[in-house]
Amino acid sequence: MRLSEEEMKALETYRFSSETTNVLSSMLLDRLLNDNEQLVKYVAHVRTEMGAANDAVAASMLIKRLSFLAPMALYAMSVWNKRLILDPERIWLDTDNQGEMWMPRFRLEPPEAEVCGIERSRWREQAVRDVFAGLFAPLIVRLRRLTRISPLILWENIAIYVYWVYERWFEDEALAPITDRLRDDFRFLIHEADGRLFGQKDNPLRRFWKGASGMQRTTCCLYVQTKGGTCCQTCPLKARQRQTG
Repeated sequence: MRLSEEEMKALETYRFSSETTNVLSSMLLDRLLNDNEQLVKYVAHVRTEMGAANDAVAASMLIKRLSFLAPMALYAMSVWNKRLILDPERIWLDTDNQGEMWMPRFRLEPPEAEVCGIERSRWREQAVRDVFAGLFAPLIVRLRRLTRISPLILWENIAIYVYWVYERWFEDEALAPITDRLRDDFRFLIHEADGRLFGQKDNPLRRFWKGASGMQRTTCCLYVQTKGGTCCQTCPLKARQRQTG
């Protein structure tokens, strides 16, 4: 089923784009997952655009930006009961090099989703598997091999954003009628989902969860090592500075 104009508009919050583009920096996600040469070039591109100190920093920034795909898919799952069709061969990363910050948009060709038509718990598992085990897990493995960055940093980049968007959805009055479903999905993601749905032995979202009292990171995302970058509010480096200062 093709996404409606209203649905595509809603997903623009998570950097979805329905506009065709001819920008030279457009890249199919499939190429980053299956072509080492293209991945090397793309990491180098991100490093240049963000003034990253090294390839590991660029890899972290790449995953931070791609993390928008997670809430995009989870919004469709939790709010609409729809599973986005996230085949890497149909996901385009578009960047037009406008503005100071490298920020890709995601174009799905075609933009389609599957309505939950079966027992929801099994359907939900597949929706979670599609985005985490299908997209992020293989890319994180490749980035670790290429840059030697800790996968913990990359997974926490994704996790912290998942926590943040669900917190916002819980507070959104427009979503009040489905609060129970939102909370049930969040509980599943953090406390119940098997690691295999993430392509991992253990659930990485559970690993970094510190409860609703705060979102203090365990790892530094390395943004401080980019041009003009600073420590994020949730950075463990800033927390240590406060303790020692």
